[in-house]
Amino acid sequence: MPAGRTLLTLALLVPFAAAHGADAPPTQLICKPDGVHSYRVSHDAAGTPLAVSVSVAAGKRECDWASAGPPLAQADGGWRFDWTDTTLGQRQRVDVRRAAGAGYTLAFEPAACGALEIPAMAALAPKAAGCSVSVDRDGAFVQFWRQLRDALARGDGLLLQKLSLPQLDFVEGPDIVKAPATVMRRAARCLPDVTATTQRLDIRHMIAGDTPPRPDMPPLSRKGNERIDFAGAMSLRWTPQGWRMDGFNASRNVFANCPAG
Repeated sequence: MPAGRTLLTLALLVPFAAAHGADAPPTQLICKPDGVHSYRVSHDAAGTPLAVSVSVAAGKRECDWASAGPPLAQADGGWRFDWTDTTLGQRQRVDVRRAAGAGYTLAFEPAACGALEIPAMAALAPKAAGCSVSVDRDGAFVQFWRQLRDALARGDGLLLQKLSLPQLDFVEGPDIVKAPATVMRRAARCLPDVTATTQRLDIRHMIAGDTPPRPDMPPLSRKGNERIDFAGAMSLRWTPQGWRMDGFNASRNVFANCPAG
């Protein structure tokens, strides 16, 4: 499953952070019951699905799709994803229901990925053979993006502090200096203006738009599984709580003395 499609899918699904709060990162259940099919459900802490995806490989032929748009709650307690995959030119519907043992059942209509058939139903369970559970780091990046934009729009310095490591790196002349995350309480108006070091961009432009930037494509870059760099303007580090800001291409005084909204 290409990371970009997953990110675009989740962009409209991860809810805004509650006031002054940072949500727990989403979890993904991935099942590969055979050497052909792979199923994935990303869900929040309450078990509500955020996205589903399928990939199938039959010899030299491969296909994958990922849900787009939020699921619609159903009267039976399940959810329905219903969208048109513009790449495949295919209308797709997936009904998702909770199952025992923190599992899910998926029902596909049509039961296909492009020209390749897939089973009409799939049962996913954390303890089933070929299944695994992990934190959805791509989904967590989208979650961070939404929370950051929300904090900036509301001037919520406390949320900016929660989205930061306890100690942050700042540039002071030729030196990198540390400052406590409390400096973020005044940063809402000035953070978007921090500029990149690799090209003529600022954070405002890198987080703009209706969909999140891809962390694996310029101007962003992924440094293994632990870091994401915003073209030198800002960097993120992975923590058990999700992605957190850890440094800026700016003096700490830029934030400490930033005028209030």
